[in-house]
Amino acid sequence: MTDILGDARVCTASHPQLKRRSYRRSVALLGTAALAAALAGCGSSSSGSSTASSGASGGTTSSAPATDSAASSGLHKIFGPGGKAGGAGVTIPAGMLLAVTGQGSFFGDVMSKGAKLAAAQIKAADGIDYKITIADHKSGDVPAALSGVREMVSQNKIKVLQTSYGAPSEAIAPLIAQNKLLSFNGGGSSPGQVGKPFLYQTRMIFGDDPAPGALAYLAKTYPNAKRLAVVGTKENGVAGRNEIAPRVWKQLTGGSVVANEQHDVGATDFQSLVARVKSSKPDAILTFSFGDDVGYLVKAIREANLTIPIMGIEFTAQAAKVAGDSYNSYNFATDFYDPTNPNPWNQIFVKGYRDAYGKDPEYYGANYYEQVFWTWDLVRRVIAAGGDPTDTEALQKALIANPKFPSLYGGSADKPGEVQFDVTAHTISKPMAVFKVVGGTPVKLATITKLAAGADPKTALGQ
Repeated sequence: MTDILGDARVCTASHPQLKRRSYRRSVALLGTAALAAALAGCGSSSSGSSTASSGASGGTTSSAPATDSAASSGLHKIFGPGGKAGGAGVTIPAGMLLAVTGQGSFFGDVMSKGAKLAAAQIKAADGIDYKITIADHKSGDVPAALSGVREMVSQNKIKVLQTSYGAPSEAIAPLIAQNKLLSFNGGGSSPGQVGKPFLYQTRMIFGDDPAPGALAYLAKTYPNAKRLAVVGTKENGVAGRNEIAPRVWKQLTGGSVVANEQHDVGATDFQSLVARVKSSKPDAILTFSFGDDVGYLVKAIREANLTIPIMGIEFTAQAAKVAGDSYNSYNFATDFYDPTNPNPWNQIFVKGYRDAYGKDPEYYGANYYEQVFWTWDLVRRVIAAGGDPTDTEALQKALIANPKFPSLYGGSADKPGEVQFDVTAHTISKPMAVFKVVGGTPVKLATITKLAAGADPKTALGQ
């Protein structure tokens, strides 16, 4: 049985009871300690626990990544001591709503890896026991998302939720409010989630926030470009594609959008779409596509001998592999995560991730790692105030009272970065930039900022 939450494997041959039953049922029959002992017999290390749920289809098990004392010491310097002040002995039942299966399973894998590592590091630092249950929205299926969250609420009694994708997260917003689930989305942030009770975006709004800066960069770098083609899906970046891009491009260049193409999420064949784009004779392309889709799109554009600039909204190493050498002509604009950032918290994260999974972390893993630590930080604040750290209303009040948190983004070799939530919109402010891809690796070209309402779009482009 493959472990969707990490690189470990469940030793089903030695423990046939795990092969026959889902993890949740195994826990009920064997008890958490007995199950952890069974997994330990396969050579895994455990620090905390996690389960994976996919509704009626069951789930799989995973041990938590190993941690080290140096990480705990570094985390104490950033977040404070463990023990009573750090929530030792406090259990936070947490859920994750992810793309475990389907074309977006890459995202579910890296998001869960980041959260698992955070939970293990916090517990090793004598902090809370952050117990994870995962539900599968099957790469954007709304009914699966709704049933998954209902199941985690009723059966696993979750208090905190880490969600992903735009449409599923918008659909579960009423459930989040009804059950007062302190919730974070660091994947498919979308306008339909803005300002919803208990739901906070931990990345810039996908497409909408970086689009003005991306277009300002295109307009400055290619001053003769007037005809813009836009490509995207109905899942994310819809306002960016249909409203922001046409308005901002006209303001910047006096030009217009000559093609606006929509494709299904998970598409791999872009020949017809690219042919339509090519026939519109654009000077540049802005795509709001995401995941592997971007790789297939860029590859198809270059195979059609379209040599015009391409600007996107995200980067994944997986999409770079799909596109091959053609990705070296791809630029993108986003709040991009840099694993080489020397800030001390980021270095703890990178080392822990490499030790646990044998590779560098990326953007989505970083976002979901941060969310777990921010939950811990809120627990610490509530404990310090004499409140109940499992009361999600108290946790949210602590966030509103002080919406600033340490971050893997920004900072320096001496201190972590800092991010801040908008307590009305429930959005976040993170540094953004335009990047080019060189040899499959992002290289920063320019800093961009979120465009203030009514501002000249040229001001979205920094240096």
